[in-house]
Amino acid sequence: MSVVVLTTIPVKQGAIDEVARLLEDTNRSLVRNESDWLGAWFTASSERSEITNIAHWNSAAAYERLRNSEQFKATMPKFADLFTGPPSISINEMLVEMRP
Repeated sequence: MSVVVLTTIPVKQGAIDEVARLLEDTNRSLVRNESDWLGAWFTASSERSEITNIAHWNSAAAYERLRNSEQFKATMPKFADLFTGPPSISINEMLVEMRP
């Protein structure tokens, strides 16, 4: 069964555009060769000054492999100055997927 990984991170006030730029610059290359990665949506709340990543994976193990990779560990510090707290990560089983 596929999973959805929800990651919510508080960011500095006014930093959402900079976070979006950095996500564009880094995350495509992180998942480029990940055959178990099915897609992602990056969302933001300016009101709460937080971002939420919704990532769809074939399995939790596939996500954990990426998260424990050297490339992931080298990329995440680039975001450190923009975050105001640790990420909240939840891995959920996909029950129903709806598309138009």
